[in-house]
Amino acid sequence: MANQHSIRADLAGVENTQLASIFAEQDKAKYTISEVIRHTPVAPEQITVISPNDPDFNRKLEGESRELGKMMWYSHLILGGAGLLIGMIVAYVLVEFGPALTQNNPLFTYVAMISPGIFIGLFVAGLLSLRPDRTEVIDVVREAVRNKHYAVIVNLRKGQPVDIISELFSKHSQRVVAAVQ
Repeated sequence: MANQHSIRADLAGVENTQLASIFAEQDKAKYTISEVIRHTPVAPEQITVISPNDPDFNRKLEGESRELGKMMWYSHLILGGAGLLIGMIVAYVLVEFGPALTQNNPLFTYVAMISPGIFIGLFVAGLLSLRPDRTEVIDVVREAVRNKHYAVIVNLRKGQPVDIISELFSKHSQRVVAAVQ
């Protein structure tokens, strides 16, 4: 999963972490939020509280889909283009130096090499877009809200100390999970 994050970060520049912390009581959640804001560089607008029966549950949990859409667009463009380029290079080598069949049919050779190149590039881009790393956060928060608990979601930015913030939440909450966005 770390390798998947690395590839995703290289393609789309996505280097944020999302922390979810579960609390049985709203007062503990508020107290812990104030501690995190006081002792770390986390801004209040980075923190979202999801209470039981919250009508905006999904929007709060998933956040803006603009960044995800941007990452998907660029990864498909880059990897599809890379597949096209690799397919063209392989076809060129086959047409110039390959067996007689590929040298006598350059058009078919290019089509036969470019098509799978583009397909494989777009397929890999789709795999990167699946985001299985977020499943644990989503499942934990859904379960907490279903059990009438409070969930605090913190969308950390690049360079913010994940370990310190996670430790602060762990002192007061029932469970803390993290996912790279």
